[in-house]
Amino acid sequence: MQPIATTINAVATRTGKVVIPAELQADVDQFHYAPARRAGDFVYLSGIVAANGDTEPMDDEGFRRELRRVFTMIEQLLGACEARMEDIVELQMFHVFGSGRLAFGKAEQLAAIAAVRDEFFAAPYPAAVELAVAELNPDGGLVEIKATAFAPLKLLD
Repeated sequence: MQPIATTINAVATRTGKVVIPAELQADVDQFHYAPARRAGDFVYLSGIVAANGDTEPMDDEGFRRELRRVFTMIEQLLGACEARMEDIVELQMFHVFGSGRLAFGKAEQLAAIAAVRDEFFAAPYPAAVELAVAELNPDGGLVEIKATAFAPLKLLD
């Protein structure tokens, strides 16, 4: 897997910082949100969407590539906030099940996500919730993943 090369801008805040990858800057300007925000010892990541911008249904391998892109972006945002994947304490995933943009159903979608998630997380795993939603932004959104990490700036005793 090739890493996603991206420039990440950091904006200092009173409680920490906000980080914005260059490829999300237009979204941030339009929708006014922080892709990732460190507040003290916590890092909050807004949802990152795995999408199929093509109207043809995406196959399993294409979906897995798109999920890897999302988890790699999460990893990069955490790194820009002095945190790591193992610092994630909770994942929230919002699924569009039955989308015509995937060539398979709910069970296969969940299995693909579990398999790719295992590439990025080892036990003990973060707490997680998976919810069904009617649709996501942008068009063709298949699953949105957001995360919360606890990454103390000073090591705990």
